[in-house]
Amino acid sequence: MTRALGLDLGTTRIKAGVLGSGGRLERVLSAPVPPLSGEDPIRESDPLRYLEAAERLLADAMGSLPRGIPLGIAFQRSTFLLWERDSGAPLTSMISWLDRRAADWCARHVERQDEVIETTGLRLSAHYAGPKLAVVLSEHPDLGAGLASGRVAFGNLDRFALRCLGGPGAEATDLSMAARTLLVDLAREGWSETMLALFGVPPACLPEIRPTLGRSAPLRCGAVLTAAVADQAASVLAALRREPGAVLVNLGTGGFVLRIAGAKELAPAGYLRAPVLASPDRETVHALEGTINGVAAAVDRLPGSPTPLPEVDPTPEALCIPDAAGVGSPHWLPSFPQTFHSAARSLVPHEARRVVLEGIVFRVREILEDLCGGIPGGRILLAGGLAREPFLTRALASCLGRPVELAEQGEATLLGAAALAAGIEPAPWHTTEVAPAARGLYLAEKYARWRAWVRNVTERAGASLIPPA
Repeated sequence: MTRALGLDLGTTRIKAGVLGSGGRLERVLSAPVPPLSGEDPIRESDPLRYLEAAERLLADAMGSLPRGIPLGIAFQRSTFLLWERDSGAPLTSMISWLDRRAADWCARHVERQDEVIETTGLRLSAHYAGPKLAVVLSEHPDLGAGLASGRVAFGNLDRFALRCLGGPGAEATDLSMAARTLLVDLAREGWSETMLALFGVPPACLPEIRPTLGRSAPLRCGAVLTAAVADQAASVLAALRREPGAVLVNLGTGGFVLRIAGAKELAPAGYLRAPVLASPDRETVHALEGTINGVAAAVDRLPGSPTPLPEVDPTPEALCIPDAAGVGSPHWLPSFPQTFHSAARSLVPHEARRVVLEGIVFRVREILEDLCGGIPGGRILLAGGLAREPFLTRALASCLGRPVELAEQGEATLLGAAALAAGIEPAPWHTTEVAPAARGLYLAEKYARWRAWVRNVTERAGASLIPPA
């Protein structure tokens, strides 16, 4: 028996899935999204084309399913746009979370960093909507006047998508999405007057913040929206099922390391604390998060898949900071490029690919140690498209000196959204345990040298380093 539908509105693909009575996805459909446009740092797309693709896929997933079936939607975080409130006509492109037009703005306001962290649980970063909206409004004052009057609406992808899929009555945002704007006071779980003033955002343009669960919004496709959530929030809930001590390493377009946080637990310096589930009648669930920016792009640009894991390191001095969209947690160097040690100057492409993959493994270990106070003792679960690269799972187990688990169940985000819609826990995942082996044991020693090198890079700007070719 079908329990619910899930829809995952991602950065590179849109996916829809049918959740069966056993808590597993019985059918998954997928379609590419319209490509992002613009030269770096501008990354944006056509919101109407994006939503047309989503509606087509959702209609295919509905098929002969009964009207009124529950639907949960997971949304890429921090992607936003402005539109005419009455007509719904977009007034800007859909500005991607990958867009970095606000990097200079953030640098000019760095003295507000501590205040932003204390209020929002996040960093003052160009990845988020608040700083980018400040830039857009400085370039287009007429939009600012429209926002102040209420004629123009602002929202992350969730608010606009729900308006398109169900009309004005369906539009709202949930806490896991609202919190990614840098406009929310995490303690109060509402819009922050201080942050609104910092970014010049009038309150009149903001959506209502509703719980993740407990909605009942009929959509044009015949489904009823019962859950709306941020993509990484859906993933961590589906993967970990709130298991104490477990950690999710989700490697897709971006790399994310997440674990469920204690009620009053603070994030270590350089890391994020964010809501992942807001219920009408329960305490909000939070997660601690570390990010590796742009891991898929870092790997995809180099040939050589699948990459073998050697027993002896053929390039012991070759090191890499793999982040391809500014270095993420805990360093937060928004304009720093993916960087190779000078010893990597002569690497051929397939060797460079292996060194980039090593860099991802080292970044994951670095984040794990920081978030867990050392190598964690609980389960470490790997998911996401890039986790299918065999090198990464085997290398991470060898680098950590302990087993890790590769999720056989794909589509963590989609499963999480559908399970939330149905009001059930997803079925426990089937996983394959990967234990440390002789191959790759060199990585533990190399990690120590890599971390010292990265510390030097981040503190002294890396005078002996070169960007990749």
